[in-house]
Amino acid sequence: MAWNSQYFWILWLTAIVLSLGAWRCEGSERIKTERSCKPGEVYGCVSGHGPPGCSENECGMGPRPRDCYFDCALGCWCTGKMYRRKRDNKCVLKHECLL
Repeated sequence: MAWNSQYFWILWLTAIVLSLGAWRCEGSERIKTERSCKPGEVYGCVSGHGPPGCSENECGMGPRPRDCYFDCALGCWCTGKMYRRKRDNKCVLKHECLL
């Protein structure tokens, strides 16, 4: 019985160490992605589905609708009142959408 409990604790500790190691790797990937965001973008979680424009403001679409779904897509998104311009994929102010 004592051997069984020792194996249990060894397996339990191994599982925790492996889980923490995987979590650290995910965190390092996030830091790399955050650093790759362009000017006017912020790394975060935004609704990835729903009506067009749910994830961020897009040139020619108007402001984001309020009835977006609650799912989450991690990535670089245009901040605040910035709009995603399709031709060059940059975040710009609304009056720069047609430039």
